[in-house]
Amino acid sequence: MTRRKKHQRIGIYGGTFDPPHYGHLLCAEWTREWFGLDRVLFVTGASPPNKPSGPIAAEDRHEMVVAAVSDNPFFEASRIELEMHGYTYSLQTVKALRERYGDEVELFYIISSEYLDPAHSWYLPKWMGAAELFKLCRFLIFPRDQLDMEQSREWAALIPDASIDLAFAPSPPLSSTLIRKLVAEGRSIWYTTPWAVQQLIAKNGHYRTAATPPTAHETPSSPKRIGVYGGQFDPIHYGHLIRAEWTRQQYGLDKVLFVTSANPPNNRNAAATAEARHEMVVCAIAENPHFDASRMDLDRGSVSYAMLNVQQIRQEYGSDCEISLLVGSDYLNPDNRWHLRNWFQADELFKLVRFLVFPRNIKDVEKIRHWAALVEGASIEVMYAPAAPVTSEMIRHRVASDLSIRYATPWVVQQTITRQNLYNTRTSRKRRP
Repeated sequence: MTRRKKHQRIGIYGGTFDPPHYGHLLCAEWTREWFGLDRVLFVTGASPPNKPSGPIAAEDRHEMVVAAVSDNPFFEASRIELEMHGYTYSLQTVKALRERYGDEVELFYIISSEYLDPAHSWYLPKWMGAAELFKLCRFLIFPRDQLDMEQSREWAALIPDASIDLAFAPSPPLSSTLIRKLVAEGRSIWYTTPWAVQQLIAKNGHYRTAATPPTAHETPSSPKRIGVYGGQFDPIHYGHLIRAEWTRQQYGLDKVLFVTSANPPNNRNAAATAEARHEMVVCAIAENPHFDASRMDLDRGSVSYAMLNVQQIRQEYGSDCEISLLVGSDYLNPDNRWHLRNWFQADELFKLVRFLVFPRNIKDVEKIRHWAALVEGASIEVMYAPAAPVTSEMIRHRVASDLSIRYATPWVVQQTITRQNLYNTRTSRKRRP
């Protein structure tokens, strides 16, 4: 007898996450365990009708979600509402997920109990397309306080058309509003949200006002010495990170932008999608206050050229910013088809940037300096960073061979690879826990 395939059980946790905090994470984790969900999608709300858009852009809020959930193999940051236009309604989200995952999934919409209150302005039966929504998913409700369980059950009984289950999660008395207030007042937000989220808030200046006192080790609000590290990052690893940090300190850079290449002319065969590669970059660099992940190349939708990135950076940071491009030494090899001289609008690019070139091996430094001297019109400095001889190709091969990649790339990147089943060419193999 053929055994029936088990339906995957997916939780949907939507919100503005402005910012995400331990209350969100704890409630999602307890609810996941209580109801045996296979994973929980944290859906960043782009333009929810019940909350006005704040000063933090949806993409910035989504980056914080990516950082917050990156180390939990059962959590996933979803962009599905960011890809929609206008107000985003739960019915649209559920329909889009149903279309993406098919009928082989059970969808569970996770919300807090106030939406069961008939007096609430966003009472559940008043949601757009509520009758249809009730047919497409079940609702998992967590009361704000255990004492509210009986009240929530009474409210749930008033909505017979909806499939509603309740679970208690000991949500701390936290709110995004409280965290924003603390940041604006220059007060600590330790233990309210993961460290990576705190770092994103600090280095991007989220929620600060003109009256907010300065914090220690604050990066310049208008950085003028910018390093640009472009690449496919398929996946990003410690070699990338060490080189970037070493270069930043060596040359006194205010910031290093990691620009995920969407469609580079020299490599059209990325193993992971551009969005998956960028998500790994976001979580890998979140904790470094001097590193930023840039979507400029992904959002542009054209062939990935360094010149286009440089032009956009000058528009964003001013024409007086100093831009240094971090590149590998292979682009100086005269025999390389993609030699620096052959880059798009190379002559104009040479006038706008300095090239900081890192050899793969310290023994090659003198040879590479000789190559650099042959490139007329370009400002090139050859430097060495003590990075481990790890490559993205090595990591992909080890994942496909079910070998460890610990210490080759940050733990959060390893979790993303596992969660999204990246680089696993043996599709029949069971996913590792």
